[in-house]
Amino acid sequence: MTSSVPPPPSPSDLVDRLQLSGLRGRGGGWFPAARKWKAVRVEEGDAVVVANGAEGEPGSFKDRYVMTRRADDVVRGLSLAARAVGAREAIVFLKSSFDGPATALAGALRSTERDGLEVTLHRGDDSYIAGEETALLESLEGRRAWPRPKPPLPPAVGLGGRPTLVQNVETLARVPAAVDDPEGFRASETTFVTLWGDVRRPGVYEVPLGTPLSHLIENQGGGAPDGVGLVFPGGPAGPPLGPADLHTPLDPEALRDAGSALGAAALLVVGASACPLAVAASVTAFFERENCGQCPPCAVGTTSLARIFRGLESGGARPRDLHDLTDVAGFMSRHGYCAHCGSAATVATGLARRYSSAIDVHVREGRCPDPDRRHPDPFAPGSPERVTLEKAVEEQLQ
Repeated sequence: MTSSVPPPPSPSDLVDRLQLSGLRGRGGGWFPAARKWKAVRVEEGDAVVVANGAEGEPGSFKDRYVMTRRADDVVRGLSLAARAVGAREAIVFLKSSFDGPATALAGALRSTERDGLEVTLHRGDDSYIAGEETALLESLEGRRAWPRPKPPLPPAVGLGGRPTLVQNVETLARVPAAVDDPEGFRASETTFVTLWGDVRRPGVYEVPLGTPLSHLIENQGGGAPDGVGLVFPGGPAGPPLGPADLHTPLDPEALRDAGSALGAAALLVVGASACPLAVAASVTAFFERENCGQCPPCAVGTTSLARIFRGLESGGARPRDLHDLTDVAGFMSRHGYCAHCGSAATVATGLARRYSSAIDVHVREGRCPDPDRRHPDPFAPGSPERVTLEKAVEEQLQ
């Protein structure tokens, strides 16, 4: 008696199973992956799938970790996504500096069955903004990596005008498990987190969604030697939380309700001895530094916000600067081609609300009132926090 091999799931079955699993995108937006797949499937034309491996958030290494350690899963997920949306071609986009991930993915492409899918590995733009999905498409088409005005969105008009599914590499790595056992996946979903800053053990960790921030800091990170002053759960994706918020679960909805965001889960812990306005100046300087210069609301707005917080930290700010901050952030929140503009506004206003008393003292006294406070700049390129994290991840990957 011969056993028959069950046929592979049909494209519509794959979408249904993914929807049942509840898988959400890990690129920062936590958008339901099945809705993206459906949006591509309803379009006519020669669809294409693009795996987004252009990780660029300060303090985020989880995508590079996934591409290096779970390259086979990325390729399998890419093949399943292509089958679901009817694509015969796929592209893996990663930055030119990502040598380790590129080597691992090239090996996985040679060894993993792809059901005839043609896959190209593209080493592209190293800029931060290239991780934005439409800027990535612009780069693939040989132009400057600038976000496109929306609509249309990539599922309708993407690479070369074709219906395009752009999916983060961690999301793709989770697709095989999600479609194999949707109920089991939903019941025990995990995610990768990059933990960095003032913790004893920075690095990349896989933890269940819903893990309290305090457990992550203590159990994976080994605790904060200086105590916790503030936590950015998603790096620069949202305003920070304070020590009283550490019970908050690692979950996009719970963090949104707490006034922050999970984003790409690049969780920065800042010690209690740090001046919060120094960290505020650091994150607003990041938004100023990484704006691509395409749309004036973002280019002018991020510069204004960074100037205001630099003045607040140093004591050189004026009372009217707080009024200007509210006006600038309000305008930015309604404009801009991509999320960079709105995120900068949200983070700045969140910082101003949380640290209003500290801001008042800095403005009144014209300096930081506590001479013993540290003034770190964690979001700066080459900061001690980022260098320490990079070394820790390198050790994890050895």
